[in-house]
Amino acid sequence: MNNTLLQLFDLVTTFAMLLVFIRFMLQFAGMDARDPLVAPAYKATHIVDVFGRIFPTVGQGRISLAAIVLMLLIRLIDIAGKAALTHKGIAPVPLFFTGTISLVLDFLRMCRYLVIGSIIVSWIVVFTQSQHPIIGIIMNLAEPILAPFRRITPNLGMLDLSPMIAFFAFYLLEIFIGGIASSFMPMLG
Repeated sequence: MNNTLLQLFDLVTTFAMLLVFIRFMLQFAGMDARDPLVAPAYKATHIVDVFGRIFPTVGQGRISLAAIVLMLLIRLIDIAGKAALTHKGIAPVPLFFTGTISLVLDFLRMCRYLVIGSIIVSWIVVFTQSQHPIIGIIMNLAEPILAPFRRITPNLGMLDLSPMIAFFAFYLLEIFIGGIASSFMPMLG
């Protein structure tokens, strides 16, 4: 029973985290909430607007601090809830540290998945010569992530190396942050 409850709790928090991440990326990509394909995501994450009354947006309205704080709260609830369901306690400082590091690692992982999605979608467009609206959404979501890498990679015509470089950069950053975090965790108790 407890294992089923733990899996259900994990499923709910992971789904909530994914929804808020999608909302963050939609706003970061500058996608309009009135777009009929994007509007359901904005409506499902209306709580970000509520948090937006407390936490402002920065970067010309593209970076939602409310979504970041909400993702951190969901992660803290996830860790504390799993600790409670397994009858283990967790102190506030390790909870905050673990929650922050896992949020950063999850964010990097989701960015990697988004880059992989943009690679696959670009191949679909090239091979099928079709353009579905969902393909445009995925490409628009990945563009703010890939834009800095496009500036530093050489222009090779039809071959775009920036998704591969972005993927490896996010992967290496994830390994680096995970290694640093694992070396600091024993000090927190």
